[in-house]
Amino acid sequence: MLALDIGNTRLKWAAFEHDMIVSRGAMFIAELDQFLERAGVEKLKPTRIAGSHVANAVTRRKIEEQLASLGHTVEWIESKASCGGVVNSYDEPARLGTDRWAALVASWQRKLGPCLVVSAGTALTIDQLDETGRFLGGAIVAGYHAMLGGLAGNTAALSVDAGDWTSQPRNTRDALATGAIDAMVGAIQASHARLAKVLHERGHFREPKVVLTGGSAYRLLPHLRADATVIDTLALEGVRLVALEAAR
Repeated sequence: MLALDIGNTRLKWAAFEHDMIVSRGAMFIAELDQFLERAGVEKLKPTRIAGSHVANAVTRRKIEEQLASLGHTVEWIESKASCGGVVNSYDEPARLGTDRWAALVASWQRKLGPCLVVSAGTALTIDQLDETGRFLGGAIVAGYHAMLGGLAGNTAALSVDAGDWTSQPRNTRDALATGAIDAMVGAIQASHARLAKVLHERGHFREPKVVLTGGSAYRLLPHLRADATVIDTLALEGVRLVALEAAR
């Protein structure tokens, strides 16, 4: 199976043989016309292609047209009320982003729950998964570059040219980087505390893990006090699992 994860900024893919990833890669959406060549789809000869997309319809159509030229169709996954042992508590389960749903299912299948599933991409999503496999809910925050872009667009004296995180920023570039990272880490820590409180009230006293994925995951990792790990392929693993269960 070839699994696709189409976000607002990047397209990621992974080729699976059974449950093992044999090749993977990523590219910016602006480079989409090169997808077949970059992913080596002709050489891979996938028997199935499944995907998650949260981008616009134009991006989805471009991928479909490229794959159709090789005789392939894409099975786009959907967020459901339950899948792979995970129960979806969203008010309208189908409206949960399929990338978030896939990452939750993969985290549970990896036996990482209870945990926060944090995707640090264009947006920062922070989803709470309890000890029973129930997705309790999640927060959405501007991602690192979105925060900097928002400041640059609304503050005449600032640019998007950020520096590095530092405990006492002494120039504007470092102040921008530090502020953005601190804001994201603060949102993660607040969600972590809320999940831990729920678990403690149930008599479950082990602190929940933080499972990170997405382009800015490693930017956040050093600043988290909780038990945290980065899994780059989390959503792609979930796309495969959700697609397999849908077929069954």
